[in-house]
Amino acid sequence: MFDYRQELERRIAQFAGYLKKMHHRAHEEVHGPCFIIFSERPPTGGSNEPALSESVKPALELVVSAFDDAGINSVTVIDHEAEFDLSDEGWREDDSQDRFIQFSIERDWFCVDLPRQTLFRNEAEKVLRSRNGFFYLRDRPEFTLKGEDVDGYDPFRKVYIYGDEESAAEDMAFILFQVWRFPVDWRFFVKAAAFGDKKSDWENGTPVG
Repeated sequence: MFDYRQELERRIAQFAGYLKKMHHRAHEEVHGPCFIIFSERPPTGGSNEPALSESVKPALELVVSAFDDAGINSVTVIDHEAEFDLSDEGWREDDSQDRFIQFSIERDWFCVDLPRQTLFRNEAEKVLRSRNGFFYLRDRPEFTLKGEDVDGYDPFRKVYIYGDEESAAEDMAFILFQVWRFPVDWRFFVKAAAFGDKKSDWENGTPVG
């Protein structure tokens, strides 16, 4: 019998393992900022993965129950009455583009980025109501990355300190499995490399499931 909670915990540990590995790569191998992207399809395209249709999404009650059983929702801040100052433009319009979650690995902290086109507006509101610490870059420009255009690129972001990789993995799992409702055993594809002139491409579409 498939144990959803056990598989959820395995995936969270898997994601956290990648983030810990990226800390080592940025600080010990290339001594500079790096990135890692988890995508539903390979970066080169052409995957034989099925589309994420309603027919393959697990029942939301099952997903929520598994998160509760694993104690993940114990750190949420849920306010169903809150109103959020979100832009009216730039949101995801349909399911024609792949879903992905990306992290930037900096010297003193790392962060998760969700470009606006990856989210429907109601999904952004759900994340804000359910997970603490997310913000739009325009609201906290002190976390602007080198060369980043705040006006032209205003991602949904959350910053973590090193040692919080498991918390970041839980946030990632919440978005993937509870907001976007990917099956918990879905095969994602990982791309990881250093920014800038460094040519350290560690993964380039590596399947992770």
